[in-house]
Amino acid sequence: MKVTRKQLVVVGLVLGISLVLAGGPAAAQDESSPGGKDSGQSGKSMLDFIQAGGVVGYVIIALSFAGGGLVIDSILRVRADKLLPAGVKQQSEELARKGKFTELMSLAQASDSLLGRILVGALPQGQLGIDAVREAMAESGTREVTRLQQRVGYVGFIAAVAPMLGLLGTVTGMIGSFNVLGMAKGAARPDQLAVGISEALVTTCMGLVVAVPLMFFYNFLRDRVTRIGQEASGHCDLLLRFMTAAIAARGASRPSTPREPKRGQPDA
Repeated sequence: MKVTRKQLVVVGLVLGISLVLAGGPAAAQDESSPGGKDSGQSGKSMLDFIQAGGVVGYVIIALSFAGGGLVIDSILRVRADKLLPAGVKQQSEELARKGKFTELMSLAQASDSLLGRILVGALPQGQLGIDAVREAMAESGTREVTRLQQRVGYVGFIAAVAPMLGLLGTVTGMIGSFNVLGMAKGAARPDQLAVGISEALVTTCMGLVVAVPLMFFYNFLRDRVTRIGQEASGHCDLLLRFMTAAIAARGASRPSTPREPKRGQPDA
């Protein structure tokens, strides 16, 4: 099933909204009075909860959308069956074993996978010897795995920034509350103080709600990249052994040409 960019964006938006809605308990109705009767005040809606976070809260929500989209995109892209297709692995082994390097290059160019890109970056060095192919394969593999790690690293970056933004909202909210106390001529009203305190608590809640699941997905995807990189390295080593054996067998089967005697000397 092919997933389009628009579908990824939609899923990312849904995931981001669900992350924010996970803080729903903080937006529950006001507590009842000690006598068991409601205080008469209507409960806060989720929109009120979001608005209480202020500008920092909206930034955290935007990061949750971006983080959700990156997680979905990485889960779909960073897969062993996509980066190291079983068919390409099997065909590359057979071609390397038989010494059909031209066909192996064509297979790599036709495969839009991690293994194909590694081989495309390494096989052109074959005219310089198998050692040059080995070095180029190591460099190409390192470059491709680093690219995957950078993609996953964006998820970890958002997971690290979200709670810091929540802390920033906490500080700005408390500053606002103390400003109210400082500007009040008499005793400040509780509703005036509640605005800053609410912003402080809501942004902290938002930051943690976004960061915790993203940190889980970051570690999950990072381990997957490491595992795929190790599998690709092992397969490339196998291909190098097959190619070395094929080159050695080709050289052994090639007939040696007799050396021409020097002029004026009899044949040995």
